[in-house]
Amino acid sequence: GSSLAIGAVYIDKLNIVDYFKGDLDEIRIWDSALTIDQLRFVMNQELIQNASMVNGDVLPSTVTKNDISVVNWSNLLAYYNMNSYIGTHLNDVSGNGNRGSLAEPSEFNLEYQTSPLPYTTTSNGTWDNNSSWTNGAEQYIPGSASIVDPTITVDWNIVETSHNITMDNTSLPTGNNQNRSVLGLFVTANELELSGDTSTNAGNGLTVTHYLKIDGKIDLEGESQLIQTTDSDLDPTSSGSLERDQQGTRDLYTYNYWASPVGVINPAAPNAINFITNGYNGTSGSPIGIADYWIWKYANQSGAYADWQHIRSTGSLLPGEGFTMKGVANTSGNVTLEQNYAYQGKPNNGDITLPITINNEYLVGNPYASAIDSHQFIMDNAPTIDAAGATTGTLYFWEHWGGGSHILAEYQGGYATYNLSGATPAATYGTNDPLVATGGTPSKLPGRYIPVGQGFFVKSEATGTIRFTNAQRVFEKEGGASSIFVRSANTSETTSVYNSDNRLKIRLGVNTVNGIHRQLLVTQDSHATAGHDWGYDGETTEDQMDDMYWMIEGNKFIIQGTDVIDVNTVLPIGIHTDDAGNNTFTIDALENVPDNLDIYILDNATSTYHDIRANDFTINLPAGEYLNRFSMVFSTTSTLGVEDNILAEEINVYYNNSQESIVINNPKLHSITTVKLYNILSQEIFSETEIETSAYTTLKTGKLSTGTYIINMKTDSGEISKKVLIE
Repeated sequence: GSSLAIGAVYIDKLNIVDYFKGDLDEIRIWDSALTIDQLRFVMNQELIQNASMVNGDVLPSTVTKNDISVVNWSNLLAYYNMNSYIGTHLNDVSGNGNRGSLAEPSEFNLEYQTSPLPYTTTSNGTWDNNSSWTNGAEQYIPGSASIVDPTITVDWNIVETSHNITMDNTSLPTGNNQNRSVLGLFVTANELELSGDTSTNAGNGLTVTHYLKIDGKIDLEGESQLIQTTDSDLDPTSSGSLERDQQGTRDLYTYNYWASPVGVINPAAPNAINFITNGYNGTSGSPIGIADYWIWKYANQSGAYADWQHIRSTGSLLPGEGFTMKGVANTSGNVTLEQNYAYQGKPNNGDITLPITINNEYLVGNPYASAIDSHQFIMDNAPTIDAAGATTGTLYFWEHWGGGSHILAEYQGGYATYNLSGATPAATYGTNDPLVATGGTPSKLPGRYIPVGQGFFVKSEATGTIRFTNAQRVFEKEGGASSIFVRSANTSETTSVYNSDNRLKIRLGVNTVNGIHRQLLVTQDSHATAGHDWGYDGETTEDQMDDMYWMIEGNKFIIQGTDVIDVNTVLPIGIHTDDAGNNTFTIDALENVPDNLDIYILDNATSTYHDIRANDFTINLPAGEYLNRFSMVFSTTSTLGVEDNILAEEINVYYNNSQESIVINNPKLHSITTVKLYNILSQEIFSETEIETSAYTTLKTGKLSTGTYIINMKTDSGEISKKVLIE
């Protein structure tokens, strides 16, 4: 065999020089290189033999993501774990019988092991304080910035806490977004608290990539969150709990839609809660009283209002199922006041599935103690080559903003909508059912990231399985435009999300004769088409007394995506009203829309175009349904051509509505070759080529429909295009 020295330069048996000044532990010699993931997996574990394979002695060999399990024990040529020695002789515990010894005992000392295998706590304190950790003065703080490159973190430590430890990740590099990551975590006793404060949107993230066991307690304060990545295990024998707060409306007449991020503690030992079972009103105080009459679910039902399922406080919910619950105090109509609720139990983890039947609806919710990415959730339930999607790709979020009553007919609420094209708020005065009253104003626009505890509706397009997965989990604090718990609050959050991506978006609104305001969204996206697109077109699920919608292939949609918005784009609009009267089309907001894009409402019944970007368009309609009458169409400055400024000073062309004529003032007697009139869709309406050279010329067009037109005139000195309004 060969000889070598570790921690010094080996020349021969009697000549070893340049000793390493430091500590050595866990000397492992392999006959082939390990991968980075394999090295990281066993960095905080000693090695043990598992049949013929290698395993770490800290994490169970059965963990789903066992990076070292594919390495054969025979690949380990020598292993000195410093636990087996005689005098200065180190035993090779690989079983290969290699000799190891301290070449110069005077230069070496065998000491108590200080390497973190794994990291363990030694006293109550903060995570970032060395004194909280065993041998803390000599070792690195787990999950912190690398001593080699302080801009990155070491995200593969294994940690065991048995004391009260508080984690505040503000010391991490900015790019980590206050999210500390570890490979394995044992909370063996006492409490691991992630500090945070809801009022200041403060919180910390803790990501566990491989294995978590909770026999103590994890307390997620404020906006703190627990993330487990794909194939990260929660040990099923965990007997501890996780606690996470979430805020809903305090008003005892107002619903929120919820979902639980935790299940029953093992063994089951839930804390007592004051449920009121003989009345309709909750109570404030300590403890608060929750009226369990208002706890309902809607699990894989037809969509009929009568299909709500009453579960009260004694019923059951599957992980991922949503439920309704009202508040605990009479707020005199101020539904913006919040009530804090605490979830405590065993944190949900891994794949969570719910069966759904074709064309049914399901009230589901975020089942994890972290935000989830709705885009990932949508795509995880998308159609495949072999099967249709388990959902339609659109999510619906209830907002209950008023009413002050338990009587259904006096509820004030509606559904905000979200899909891959973006979000629309609930209709003002909007309802999910004709039985629900009008009144109030919605304020919430859903963001991409669904907060902890948020419930929402999905609808199926095929019988299948709704899937929640760890891959959907992200650390995204609630309160910004991208992560909003849909409950009533101030309106600033509605507008702040408008500029959250760079796609062209047009938000078209209508104010109906009965006072309803509906907003539609169209988004330009290269992944969509002019037809129906799964996940980009959001179908309406409501039945308003008046309403507006995009018409796509004969169906009604609140949101649509399309690949191109230009002069050739036509977006059909449907509208219905219960009563005769004025209805006003308006632009609610434009996002990333170029200044030269003109937007029109085309009235197909009168062939008139209304410049909706310049002014609202009001029309008096008889009561009824209009599915083919209106469209949104477009033109651009490029449609008008380039006007020669000098020529325009010498020739003035305009339309005289009373004379039904194009009028040309041409004092310098330029030769005019053609005059044409186009509608806003660039269709030629009028053309004249035989034009006398005169200082004043009129060209009779005859009666034309009201709308915007373009006059194009070619002369011997250039070309003029001019937009005119014909009334």
